[in-house]
Amino acid sequence: MRVDPTARALTNSVLRGAAGKRPAVALSRGVETVALVSSSATEFLRVRRDPAEVALRRRRAAVRRSNIWGAGAVVGAAGGTALAVGIVHTGLTASALFSLVLVAALATWCILGLVRSLTDLRRWSRAVAALPPPQPSRRPVAAAIRGDIGRLDSYSDGLRQLLSMLPIDDDTSGLRRDVIVSADGAERLLRQQAQEYTGVRKTSAGAPSGARAGLDNTADALAERIRAGVAQYGCLVAAATETITASAHLDRALVDLREPTERLQALAMGMREIAAHARPGGPAS
Repeated sequence: MRVDPTARALTNSVLRGAAGKRPAVALSRGVETVALVSSSATEFLRVRRDPAEVALRRRRAAVRRSNIWGAGAVVGAAGGTALAVGIVHTGLTASALFSLVLVAALATWCILGLVRSLTDLRRWSRAVAALPPPQPSRRPVAAAIRGDIGRLDSYSDGLRQLLSMLPIDDDTSGLRRDVIVSADGAERLLRQQAQEYTGVRKTSAGAPSGARAGLDNTADALAERIRAGVAQYGCLVAAATETITASAHLDRALVDLREPTERLQALAMGMREIAAHARPGGPAS
């Protein structure tokens, strides 16, 4: 079957317009889009599987069920009371007795559901208290800093894994949470800067040539701060590895807990220092 030359020319024109003047640029943009979509899907799955996120979702669901069952129990009790008052004033009839039994059964069912939901709420509240806070969100970033942010991901996961090896008691639980909160604060600010870098790069790609130089300088400065912050984060995690590994065996080896505790407190202070450097207007890295 012959193809109409006019249709062929129109198709080729559309394809050339979609690809742009430089097909390589269109291809690189397509690859970048695929990488961003893949990162978003990976982050969605990570959040869905994060134990802290799961516990928070289950606790919220238990709160909703408790509210629903509690409202049903209140309505059932109010209805039963109204029926009982009506029976006292008008006398007992078959329809009134049937309605009273039905409302009592409904109220009992709601009360049992409320007890179950409150039990679940208590259990998941304990799980939320025992687990560390959820990790900061990991949004897609530009390709130039994707390797640095990938290292930050590994450091963050490794730090939480190491902290889970600490002995479980009141002192170390508070220290563990302090370290995680400080580390999450530093990580969150580094990821915020990574988002700023990604936005500047996107703006620079479509900006006029006269404004592109200033945007590129801003992006380069952001990238340098991100790399320095990630490197400091990694150094602190590496320094804490030996301390946490030794602390995990304190029950078997009678070791003074003061030195590991002081090192972990220093780790928390170091994470807060990274956060101070990562904040806008903070000290230069």
